[in-house]
Amino acid sequence: MKINNFILSIVLIFTSASLLSYERIPNEQFACYSNFNKMMVSPDGRHLLIRNTVKNNECDVEKEKEKGVEDEMFDRGLLLLDLDTMETTMISDGSAGGGVSDAGWLSSNRIWYTPRYQTGKTMKSMATFAMNIDGTRRTIIKEGGRWGQVIYDADYDDPNHVYVINNERRTIIWDYYRLNINTGKKTRIAFGPDIGDMKGKAILGSLTDHESKLPLGMLIDVGLDRVLYEYDDISKEWKEHFRFACQQPGFTPIGTYKGKVVVSGSKFSPSGKLLEENDTNAIYFYDMETREFSDKLYQDPRYDVDGLTGSCRQASGGSFSRYGSSEIAAIGYESYQQEVVFFDKDAEATYIAIKQLFPDDQVSLESSDVSGKVMIVRVSNTNNPGDYYIVDLYKNAVNLLYQSRPWLDRSKLAKAKPVTYTARDGLEIPALLTLATKETDKNYFIILPHGGPNTKQYIGYDTWVQFFANRGINVLQPDFRGSTGLGTNHYIAGNQEWGKKMQDDITDGVLWAIENGYADEDRVCIAGASYGGYATMAGLVFTPDLYRCGINSVGVTDQQQLLDNFANKASRFQSWDEEPLLEWGDLSTPEGQEYAKEISPILHVNNIKAPVLVLHGSNDYVVPVFHARDLISKLKSLDKEYDSMFQAYDGHCVTSCGEMANLEYLNKQDEFLEKYLFN
Repeated sequence: MKINNFILSIVLIFTSASLLSYERIPNEQFACYSNFNKMMVSPDGRHLLIRNTVKNNECDVEKEKEKGVEDEMFDRGLLLLDLDTMETTMISDGSAGGGVSDAGWLSSNRIWYTPRYQTGKTMKSMATFAMNIDGTRRTIIKEGGRWGQVIYDADYDDPNHVYVINNERRTIIWDYYRLNINTGKKTRIAFGPDIGDMKGKAILGSLTDHESKLPLGMLIDVGLDRVLYEYDDISKEWKEHFRFACQQPGFTPIGTYKGKVVVSGSKFSPSGKLLEENDTNAIYFYDMETREFSDKLYQDPRYDVDGLTGSCRQASGGSFSRYGSSEIAAIGYESYQQEVVFFDKDAEATYIAIKQLFPDDQVSLESSDVSGKVMIVRVSNTNNPGDYYIVDLYKNAVNLLYQSRPWLDRSKLAKAKPVTYTARDGLEIPALLTLATKETDKNYFIILPHGGPNTKQYIGYDTWVQFFANRGINVLQPDFRGSTGLGTNHYIAGNQEWGKKMQDDITDGVLWAIENGYADEDRVCIAGASYGGYATMAGLVFTPDLYRCGINSVGVTDQQQLLDNFANKASRFQSWDEEPLLEWGDLSTPEGQEYAKEISPILHVNNIKAPVLVLHGSNDYVVPVFHARDLISKLKSLDKEYDSMFQAYDGHCVTSCGEMANLEYLNKQDEFLEKYLFN
């Protein structure tokens, strides 16, 4: 097993964040994938369990497009690292037939792992094993089958048992078990809710009680309703506790702390009357028995703290727990940086101490021991794909273990900064602005709307943005109306505004950039993938004089075809897929049909003045390839200037395809931008 490059350093080295002289980053370095690594600290903090890719972590583009990446990228080995001696023990070499698909700790002396089974193996042959770290007492703790098993709690007073959920009895709803880690014997302690046919439903979250280990509640998506079911440990039955609708006030349980349920959303009386309607999700303690809320514990005036934006779409964030406990220590969420709300004061003190080492970066906890004193932290930013450190507060040591994409010189990458501009109707639009790392004679500019569209701009390393910035282009990524994580009003303001107010927000971002000197008015391009590809085409057809060029990757061009196909496959029958009827339009109404015609770029191609590059994967099942092929046919028939590239083995991607496809897409964009933006 090749592990010579895995542990990069055991000495923390700080490097200057200032930019060095400009160097063009080769497209190969943007196209390559880094190795997979998952590092887990043992409960006693003495060992590290490492599941990692067996190949050296270097940039080597796989030339065979059908493969996508090297065969070795799928071979995951398993190592045990003694943190006192820094000696490693190989548990699995990751070779064919001996790889590991998942692994973790059961106790300080015992691990579990699931082998990676080769093609052709039956589902019944798949199993999860447990063994001591010295290789003894190996046993099966989960029989073969399709469904997974997850540890949700442990017991400090009983190291021989953990508590797990699995759904081997039913495909969707899980049940609750006490698992003997030595024998593999499971004792069911509770059934999951029997709520009939799960068609059109999905689990949005669940609660368990740390003391009893029994379930408390489960939030289920039922069409446009969200239903919180509660578990009665006396009758052993589940019943409906609270129901709210998408885009109406509601609340989402996100964990427990010292026996109290923590919820995110708005506040209600025990009878269900709305007491405090919050635009951005607020945090409360909630008593499931009395149905009473505490006073408001925390609210960010601009961003949702976990839960569901507008009671509908998942907001950014999640809760964090100590090892061996289902109770939360903190809630993390994103503004345009990482934000953390702490319940556990010891965890807060630890976080502050670590954050001081990396004041300009995002710091996230990946794994820790029971005490919270030995941990793996990930340090990342828009100009850092991720550095992983082991922090040992007992030894006052911080050691670098692993870097994602180590071939990328962090000092050559651009760091984004948060900005805000005002749309024409007064709505504030937050955005990320990334300035070019290359000095140029003009302010070249690309506006890059995110996909979704009902998502939030990701705060982290972005290959596409770095590619543009390295070529001398300023980039703006707006959270236009309809984006999530910014409160109910910002999200709902995007209802059926594709090509209209949502597009105005993007246009206004361009105008803001021109006014503030980030863009020359004759050097503006628009680019995007998925919904961003739609916005690209909408920009070119509805504001044709604004753009010098456009790059449409896997974008929607025909709203009628999208919704027709969407409804036939999913929207009337599958869980969250009813939400787009509110957000994107409903073809079952005459108004919805007219709206779809009005905003479909394919019907307005004659307006286009700028050249467009169309990128699409032939295996795209999210936005089928006919969206691109029909667009090209129309462009050709109207003698519009365009270029295109299709990838036969890839689908809904532009920088996350196979490595050779990534490289070819980037090379094609280099040619296109050189011809149409720079000249």
